[in-house]
Amino acid sequence: AVLVFEDMLRHQRENKVGDNVYLEGITIHNIGVVHLLAGKFDKAFPRFKEAIRCKRATFGHDHPEVTISLVETGIQLFAMDKFEEALQVFNEALRIRIRAYGSDNPKVAMVLNNIACVHFKMGNPLAALGTFKEARDIQQVALGSSQKADLDLLHVATTLGNIGYIQLQVKSYEDARTILEDALLVQQSVLGDDHKAVKDTLSNIDFANAFHS
Repeated sequence: AVLVFEDMLRHQRENKVGDNVYLEGITIHNIGVVHLLAGKFDKAFPRFKEAIRCKRATFGHDHPEVTISLVETGIQLFAMDKFEEALQVFNEALRIRIRAYGSDNPKVAMVLNNIACVHFKMGNPLAALGTFKEARDIQQVALGSSQKADLDLLHVATTLGNIGYIQLQVKSYEDARTILEDALLVQQSVLGDDHKAVKDTLSNIDFANAFHS
C-alpha cells in the first residue's frame, strides 16, 4: 500500500495540475496512516507533519481538511507522552473545526474527547470531566442526524464511559454508577452482552457499587 501511495505522490508532484495540487497533502496523510497501521510510528509521525504543511499550502491555513492531519499528529504526540504538545495541536484543530462547522458539530466533539484524554493524563481529572461532558452534550444533540446511527451511539457510549471512569477516580461513586449504567445500555444495544467494552463497563459499575454501598 505504501508503494502505491508513494507512486501516486510522485505523479501528483510531477503533474501539479487540476486536482493533483489538492491531492498531494491527502496522499501524504494516507501514507502516514498506512505506516501507523503497520506499527511504524517513527515513519508515520513525520508524514502527518508533512501533510499539515502541504495541506495548508494548498487548502489554506485554517481549512478543516488540515485538522484531519492535526488530530493524527496530536494522537501520536499523546502516544509519545508529549502531552503539552498534544494539547496545543488538539486545541488548534478544535479552533479550526469550530470556525468551520460550529461549536455543536460531532467533529468538534471528537476533538474535545481527545483534549479530555490529555487533561486526564496530565493529572487534571476535573478539567477532563468537564471537557468530556461538553463532548457528550454535542454528541447527544447530534444523535440521529447522520446515517451512521450505531456509530453515533457508540461514540456517545464511549464518552459516557470516560465520564464514568473519571468520576470513579474523583470518588463520585453514585454519579459514576448512574452514567456507567447509561453507557452500558447503549453498548449492549449495539454490541451485545459479550463484547469486551460491555464487560469493562460492568466491571466499573461493580467497582462503583462496592464503594457506594
